[in-house]
Amino acid sequence: MGDLDYRPFPEERDDEFSALMRYAFSPEEGPYDPEADDDDRDHLGDYRGLFDADDPVAVCGHHDFTLRIRGRDRDAAGLSAVASPPEHRREGHVERLLRESLTEYRDDGVAFSVLWPFEHAFYRRYGWATVSRYRWVETPPQRLAFAAEGSVDRTGDDGADGSTGRFRRLGADDHEAAADLLAETAERYDFTMARTEAWWRERTLRGWKTDPYVYGFERDGDLRALLSYAFEERDDGDGRAMVVSDAAVADPADWDRVFRFCRDHDSQVERVRLRLPVDVSLLDRVDDPRAVTEEVRAGPMFRLVDAPAALRELSPDPDIDAAFTLAVEDPLVGWHDRPVRVAVADGEVDAERVDAGEGSSAAAAPDVTAGIGALSQLYAGYRDVDDLRAHAALDLADGAPDGLAADLAALFPPRRTFLREGF
Repeated sequence: MGDLDYRPFPEERDDEFSALMRYAFSPEEGPYDPEADDDDRDHLGDYRGLFDADDPVAVCGHHDFTLRIRGRDRDAAGLSAVASPPEHRREGHVERLLRESLTEYRDDGVAFSVLWPFEHAFYRRYGWATVSRYRWVETPPQRLAFAAEGSVDRTGDDGADGSTGRFRRLGADDHEAAADLLAETAERYDFTMARTEAWWRERTLRGWKTDPYVYGFERDGDLRALLSYAFEERDDGDGRAMVVSDAAVADPADWDRVFRFCRDHDSQVERVRLRLPVDVSLLDRVDDPRAVTEEVRAGPMFRLVDAPAALRELSPDPDIDAAFTLAVEDPLVGWHDRPVRVAVADGEVDAERVDAGEGSSAAAAPDVTAGIGALSQLYAGYRDVDDLRAHAALDLADGAPDGLAADLAALFPPRRTFLREGF
């Protein structure tokens, strides 16, 4: 094998990329046949490959989007479709592909990377860490009757507060209304995506194999809730299920609109399954919680591409005044080898790598040491300083400045996170 070259996967070889995806993620469907492929969706990603001459030894997809992170919309890089043909596995090609991808993101000035893992332990080895959880709820539709209390009209939906509204099916022209709704959702959940019109059209209104039904609750001309769902026949012989893969509300009080809409499918389905934010539960609302199954699952993974660049994007409380050195342990890239000198003052963060030639105490004894995964979770607000220290994921040196733990807690307060989009 000669020198490997990382480069865009040629568009004229899309069928070859699709064949690799089929083998990696849907091998039970048999070899990919381009003549039988009727998928005309725009996948909205850019493909990359690690090549030995013209032979791809590992491939992936890149997605550019905007996520709400620490209260601000920030550019992020979505990594997906990471695969290697069986004849080239266990030769370090995927690790090289991941490193090259991060290098590309860094060169493009993108400080954040996010992915949905096929296996959390695999990506944890390379510095990504869980950043969000979600809750799967399964219930007979009749158990959602609590959500109908106080309503007098299914079509007009006159609520207890006297407001009126209705559910309707959403289409391509509803992107702007949906964007406004998700912007309100982002005020409660970091990692909410600012969906582009293309994303709305190709990812929300269309599905991988079956297009979903997408409905929204509209009141006074404003979209207050939306949900995306499909119907599935249960393999366990338990009949048909309504599976809500995505739901969002402008106000938490509007969750009952979503639940009642699902309840009104009781003549069609035996079960309703909903994917919800982890802080939304039915157990205290239903008349018989034993009839409801809830399962909290680990969601996507996140890592800082370039720690100093990410730290400089923070907008801390102006009252925080701190200075410390940070050592970042990164198993994948070399640009975190040197400690970072961090200064926080006047609502801004300055973060610069310690010069390798300084020979300073900063390089010899950093005040804070953390793996890139733990630092990423701290940055996102998914885990706090006390939690990370308790599990030896973040260490403060004995000689660290007094009050540094409190300063770090103030710099990285916890945030609610929920990334709903797959890619």
